[in-house]
Amino acid sequence: MERVWWERVPNAMAFLSDITESLLDEKSIVLSCLKEFPWYSYMVQSIKEIVLQQNSSKRFESAKDVEDPGAYLLAEFCKSEKRAEYRPAKSYARFFAESDDIVLHERYFWIKMSSKEQLNSWMKFVSEYRKERGKNKDAAVFILEWKGEGGVLPKKGIKICCFDDYVNEYDRIVFCTLAASAVKESSFIKNYLTELTANVVDNDIELCAQCIGHCRDFLEEPYGTIGKIISSEVRSDGSEFRFAKPESEVNRLIWLAQIRTIYPVLEEYRESFVQKYAAMIEKQLPISSSFGEIYDNPADVELGTLKFMADERKLNLSQKEYDRLKMNKEARNKLSHLAQLTLEEIKKLGS
Repeated sequence: MERVWWERVPNAMAFLSDITESLLDEKSIVLSCLKEFPWYSYMVQSIKEIVLQQNSSKRFESAKDVEDPGAYLLAEFCKSEKRAEYRPAKSYARFFAESDDIVLHERYFWIKMSSKEQLNSWMKFVSEYRKERGKNKDAAVFILEWKGEGGVLPKKGIKICCFDDYVNEYDRIVFCTLAASAVKESSFIKNYLTELTANVVDNDIELCAQCIGHCRDFLEEPYGTIGKIISSEVRSDGSEFRFAKPESEVNRLIWLAQIRTIYPVLEEYRESFVQKYAAMIEKQLPISSSFGEIYDNPADVELGTLKFMADERKLNLSQKEYDRLKMNKEARNKLSHLAQLTLEEIKKLGS
């Protein structure tokens, strides 16, 4: 599933492309996400492989929870002789920028943050380092990774790459469509599964994948299935899944998914029914609906009125056709009154 997301969904691919292009252009970035990056290890590995294929002159280094950028880099990437030269009267950033004899300039530093204070410290350091180092010298490139609420304020010399600015509902639908293509169900049910997953789960793409992987249970009982996934499965990085929507909200989203996928099917059935029985319907017109609407064109007659005609023996239907008309009319009534259809009812409509 990770390859489907990162290699086939357009904006996920654009996110990776913008990151790698920035790094190859020697631009430091803030890599941010409100919650979780889908398939984090695959994302990191993909970025590193693409960058190193085109520029092997720098190595990647990783660190996390570093409070003081300058002190860390001095201790880890400067020889003892160089460390002895440092004096507190000069900032770490300027000291490094003025030194051509340190390996620090030959590195990509991937730094993970756990607090806004750490992020601010690193952004301040990187911005000053880039300014002091200038444009015509080899320089270290920094990837400052931040997950959490609150926007990241721009800083000169640092590009902001926010995952949530790239990914939208369309990308979820593209991913869910691709993931659902392997499910052994009809195209109608696959379309419903796609819409259901994208509506209920939102931007947690790994949870979307899990729901599609448990599609039979998820189609029957979305809320309960998500609960089971959360209690028994973990994300690709070993962390726990989280899902905060109450059952009432999930039920509303199930209904919305059914409106989007089933209403068009009901309308398609109505149109084909009217076309088939147009002559018989026209003989009954004009006719008033239960809401007082006057129909004088067969193409405008709704399912409820069509069933009324059939009940009054004004339409000559086989039992099979009558049952199908009744089923479609009852399904439309349910959805119109904010009620959900069962999976069994949905499958019958699509058969």
